[in-house]
Amino acid sequence: MVSQAEIAEINTYFQNRMAESKKIWATRGKDARIAAAAAKANQPPTWRQLKGIPLMIHEIKHVGNRPFMVGFGLVSVGALWLQTKFTDEMKKDSLYWSTYHLKENKSAH
Repeated sequence: MVSQAEIAEINTYFQNRMAESKKIWATRGKDARIAAAAAKANQPPTWRQLKGIPLMIHEIKHVGNRPFMVGFGLVSVGALWLQTKFTDEMKKDSLYWSTYHLKENKSAH
């Protein structure tokens, strides 16, 4: 038939299952949701709750975004460098700049 060791193993299994079920049942209901929300409020926010600058800093720090951020940084530095080299003579020769930004041709647009 069934030995004492098997009976003890079966009883232990069902006691563990009952404890697990009680733990699940305790997480249900309005009071449990309120308690869970209070516990979650005390923890630091996950990336899904971040907005604006904190989210941007989190994404910059993320390892998977490093190649993108290196490229973004290089393009930004290059654009700033080109903008500093854009002289007044170049601005006057530029069709776009002379049409929309030069003060002498305000009536042009």
